[in-house]
Amino acid sequence: MKIEFQLDDVDNFKIDPHVWLRTLLAISGDREKKEEVVQLIAEQTGFPTEKVEVILATTINVLVSETRSN
Repeated sequence: MKIEFQLDDVDNFKIDPHVWLRTLLAISGDREKKEEVVQLIAEQTGFPTEKVEVILATTINVLVSETRSN
């Protein structure tokens, strides 16, 4: 499954933090899926896999904080 976002209206682009958090936690909990996702992001961004893992962990932490505040 490949999802591409159209960010023509970046100022009004919003995500559902609950959905994204559940998705990222599910990916992180599955070792093979996490490796696959990290590799794919690394290939598409040019970032090293170590940096991608830090970005994913940071994103999860931000989303946890966001969903707790709601």
